[in-house]
Amino acid sequence: MSAISIGCWTCRVRHKKCDITIPFCRECSDRNVHCHGYGPKPTWMDGASEEKKERVRIKTAINQYVRRVRKMQNRTKRALLPQADKETQPHTNSGINASTAFDTEEDSNILPSASLELLDRPSSQDGIFDPQAASLLMHYFDQVFAWQFPYFRSTSPLGNRGWLLYLLMKRGPLYHAVLSLSSLHQSAILGSEEEYQQKERALEHHSRALREFCKFMGEERGKLLDDNARLAEFLACSLILISCEVFRGAEHDWLLHLDAVISVMHSLSPKTIFDARYTSQDHPQKGLEFLLATMVSLDLFACLSTGRVPQLPYQQWLCTPEIQIADLLSCENWVMIIIGDLACFGKWKEVQEKKGVLSVSELSRRGAEIKGRLTTGIEKLDLTRDKQENHESQTGWVTLVFALACLVLLHTIVSGPLPALPEIQSAVSRSIIALQNRPRAYSLTGLVWALCVLGCMAQPHNQLLFENLIADVVRDSARFGNCGTVLKIMRNCWKMQETGRADCRITMSKMGICAILI
Repeated sequence: MSAISIGCWTCRVRHKKCDITIPFCRECSDRNVHCHGYGPKPTWMDGASEEKKERVRIKTAINQYVRRVRKMQNRTKRALLPQADKETQPHTNSGINASTAFDTEEDSNILPSASLELLDRPSSQDGIFDPQAASLLMHYFDQVFAWQFPYFRSTSPLGNRGWLLYLLMKRGPLYHAVLSLSSLHQSAILGSEEEYQQKERALEHHSRALREFCKFMGEERGKLLDDNARLAEFLACSLILISCEVFRGAEHDWLLHLDAVISVMHSLSPKTIFDARYTSQDHPQKGLEFLLATMVSLDLFACLSTGRVPQLPYQQWLCTPEIQIADLLSCENWVMIIIGDLACFGKWKEVQEKKGVLSVSELSRRGAEIKGRLTTGIEKLDLTRDKQENHESQTGWVTLVFALACLVLLHTIVSGPLPALPEIQSAVSRSIIALQNRPRAYSLTGLVWALCVLGCMAQPHNQLLFENLIADVVRDSARFGNCGTVLKIMRNCWKMQETGRADCRITMSKMGICAILI
């Protein structure tokens, strides 16, 4: 019997009946509990301490959910009852005791639907969004989007974000996901009382987004391949849900969202997506270019923490004129292709070693081919900068840092995680020069992947520099995002290197985390 026919891993560990909704079952999403999906058995399910910890985490999440829903129900009753009735209405104790929520919450009929419908209803029929939602949406466009895409330029070919506003006006799962992310962001920069209120709103909208996303997938999945507008809405909502996890550190729960996207993109190709027959003025074509470029990038960045090869045909996508990563991340396509090639190279070496048939000459040949492309690309970047009289464009600077990180990763694969290796230290030293000479306008928040690779391979006398760089980003960002996770990875890596070999991937594995470095 397949895992999916039995149910998701969360329902199985709770001994609950699963409705087997893909990508997230409603039993979990309705209660704002992480659905562990239907894939291979999770590592925490060991019948011992890790499984016990996860059971406690699930129980705590459900108890919190019940308390929030009861609070929302009471707020809804006060809003719906006439003032005269409020004074005479006796307090009812419908619902369940929070302490027993883990075992009995499915029998209680406590669902936040009515409360959320009330919260979501515009105060005026004349407006598209109510004032609170409009404020959160503007906060997203003004501040949160810049956190997600620090190198995005409004003057680029993808600079018009009208497609995103168009999708938000549908008020579907994307709308609630954006409100949740925006509320989370506000909670990190507000005072304690306002912070609590914003977190409550974030949780409410996140629960609604997950529930409506499951419904959307159930109703629209078959239409995604034939309708670019629906496809864009699905990709955009998935991106925001991943960003919600990144906001909290992105140590675990982001991968399920990415895998749901990958399962859909397996049925797509650049030719069908960008074929003129499938596009029209009503379809957010630029939005698709934006979203597909982002998802291909996420698939590539995920390889470092998951240890797997790219799940998408990245070379095919990145050789398509419409997909230009530099317009979003300021990193040119050729470096992104090499990131994917390095993941494949590393996996090839791992498999060959396990089989006991690793050829040193073949290892060197493959490594030399990738090194040749990196060296040529870096030389071209140097020539371009010299022609600009030492003024380095943002794209040139970001591409260089990523290319140097790739060079470090390459030598780590070929020779092992040896910080003192001359080839590794040469690339790290040059990256330090680039980082120290960066124009002040160039943010570091878009370099998380590169900084983690470079920092983990820094020798002791350079470690403080990387630590301070990341610590400054963490402080300036009010501790939201996953730079704090990167700082933990680097510090643990340096500690492990005192007694053995370690790089960022080995360190994450030892720490028991799977962090997407974006």
